[in-house]
Amino acid sequence: MSAHILDVTAVKPSDGFDHWHQVTCRDFSRTECRRTPQAFRARIAIRRFGALHINDIWSATPDSERIHVTRSPQDISKDPRDYFMLWLSLGGETILSQCGRAAPLHPGDMVLHDQSQPFALEFGPRARAMMVSIPRPLLTARLSNAETLAARAIPRASKLGALCGSFIRHMTDIDDVADTVVERLSQSALDMFATTLESELVAEAPRGDPRLERAKTYICAHLHDPDLDLETIAKAQNMAPRTLNRLFAAEATTPIRWLWQQRLTLSYRALSEGKVQQVTDAALTYGFSDLSHFSRAFKAAFGKTPHEVKRR
Repeated sequence: MSAHILDVTAVKPSDGFDHWHQVTCRDFSRTECRRTPQAFRARIAIRRFGALHINDIWSATPDSERIHVTRSPQDISKDPRDYFMLWLSLGGETILSQCGRAAPLHPGDMVLHDQSQPFALEFGPRARAMMVSIPRPLLTARLSNAETLAARAIPRASKLGALCGSFIRHMTDIDDVADTVVERLSQSALDMFATTLESELVAEAPRGDPRLERAKTYICAHLHDPDLDLETIAKAQNMAPRTLNRLFAAEATTPIRWLWQQRLTLSYRALSEGKVQQVTDAALTYGFSDLSHFSRAFKAAFGKTPHEVKRR
């Protein structure tokens, strides 16, 4: 088996509820869960696949019981991990509630789940799903508005969704391949996920101010420029800096904070996917002129140093 593929059976049907909840908090998200009857059974199999984790999750309770899992702002503040989870329902019923929306899933449906926002998950008496854990920068580098797509279901009738779901299921069948092949397949999977989410869901998401979108496009085209600042961006958009700040404030950020977020996100992707050979290359490519500042900002954003993320 490739060194970049690792299989772990984290929960067996005989392990019981307490062990199941401990594993879900350890490997997925810190959450609260109402205790279920003794008849509870579950299985969790985890496969690392390059930068992704593919989790096969099954649970069973008496017909009158359902599993309720919640993640509060307090849980988030104590849990620095930051992933998106892409769910594919394989059986039973799973309901994700997040961002004021509820997405009931039936076999073949898919949904995106944002670990950085409070959520509730409800599992029917018998539920099985596959869940792909995706580090945030690897999805937002491909789909900048990914967080607006959480809890918007892709129905099983979607042709792109069916293709994406088939790919997820078959990722668990790949074993004896070189690490370079695993990395390329995981990158292809991310491209497919982003394309499917964008094609199926972006039309449903609320549209922002077109002036804001034009400013973001300009910033992304000039990330390499270490001298890019508020005045330069505003001048290129033919607006006052105060107006530009007001546009970004609608998304609870500022132009410069958004600029640094994009630089860090793309440098994470470049390091994780081997697009650059050295940490210095990632810093300079995305407009960081001070390597120490880059390393500190990277660690603060992702909880890992650039060297830890860099693909070996």
